[in-house]
Amino acid sequence: MTTQELGRLTLIKGAIDGKYTVREVAAKLRLSERRVKQIKRAVRETGDGAVVHAGSGRHPSNYTPEALRQAIIDLKRSEFYKNTNFTHFRELLSECENISIGYTTLSTILKTVGIVSKKTHSTGGEKHLHRPRRPLSGELVQTDASPFDWLGIDKRRSPHHYRNKARRPHSIFQCPKNRFP
Repeated sequence: MTTQELGRLTLIKGAIDGKYTVREVAAKLRLSERRVKQIKRAVRETGDGAVVHAGSGRHPSNYTPEALRQAIIDLKRSEFYKNTNFTHFRELLSECENISIGYTTLSTILKTVGIVSKKTHSTGGEKHLHRPRRPLSGELVQTDASPFDWLGIDKRRSPHHYRNKARRPHSIFQCPKNRFP
């Protein structure tokens, strides 16, 4: 039993003996009065172990046994499997060794002992090389015009946007007959 559980048991036994009220124990344990009464009844019926959580000391349902973990690590370090990536290694485990295990579980087991997947990794360089800026303004201009009712008056206008890639952007708007309504 942990010290927290021992303290909890002391308070519950105090409530059973009449040293503390249920309300006082509930406030100290930050539980409801109903829950304190349930724990008191359980301690009377089953003993001191009632304050210990039922799942304490148990493994979760998806726990991988230590023997299986070690077998997987030993197989991955063997000459036959050492050059496979995690996905291929998982498939080979299923086909050759009759070990069925999820990819994430396999990856976690192997990474905890320092084994990394043999994947093709990029060199870290840029995938797309950007064009260097032009030294003089106006050497490289991009233009865009899209017809839309920009002014909300049910007439489609096509403002032209010019972007100077050499320096800062410039915008020029042109409307039919060079005027706004």
